[in-house]
Amino acid sequence: MKIETSDGKPLRSLADWQAIHKPAQWKPGRSAYSVADFIVNRDGARHLSRRVSAVLGESVEFHVITPELEVRFDRYGKGRFHDLGIRGETESGESLFVGVEAKVDESFGAHVADEWRKSQRTLQRGQRTRLPNRISELCARFQDGAGISPTDEIRYQLMHGVAGTIEAGADVSVFYMAVFATDDYDEEKGDANFQDYQTFLTRAAATPTPNQARNAKSHTLNLSGKKLTTIYEYFSH
Repeated sequence: MKIETSDGKPLRSLADWQAIHKPAQWKPGRSAYSVADFIVNRDGARHLSRRVSAVLGESVEFHVITPELEVRFDRYGKGRFHDLGIRGETESGESLFVGVEAKVDESFGAHVADEWRKSQRTLQRGQRTRLPNRISELCARFQDGAGISPTDEIRYQLMHGVAGTIEAGADVSVFYMAVFATDDYDEEKGDANFQDYQTFLTRAAATPTPNQARNAKSHTLNLSGKKLTTIYEYFSH
């Protein structure tokens, strides 16, 4: 298994990881540092692969782990930046992509409705923006269940997170929320994040997988006819 940047440079230490992050992002106790420490010093890749294997019901092998991996999911601007983008293979020979979103207690960003209103104000000022196109197309991907509209109080980051996981183009897609309960972790904020995640799952018509663990909740959902598995796991860190 290789751990490397998007342009193929190996990452062997925390210093290597620090070099690819902005200074404001790199703080002990926060998400970027925590996920790097998890992979470099705590055998995190093995844990992630074992968890994905357990949830999928077959063993998997990770081939390449890439921090800050961009995956384009539409024609509008930058793509989804996964905190970790992991490519691999299942025991049955299918290609695998795991998009990891690392958190301590940072939120999942603005609501879709807030982003929609912001885009409409931009248009009203006579300025150009492609944000309405992006939001409309993202919402259209969620055709099952109640559906999601541009005026919903759904966290925008979760929507483009799953879209950016599907569009990595693997046979098997997994969106993995890794929550690190560091000394900086605020339980109230963490609980609010989990409720936002639960709201998203409900609106996306997700169903629990048979294989559940104490600190990890897993679900499956369909996005434009493609199956995606989600995992939400807490780590004492």
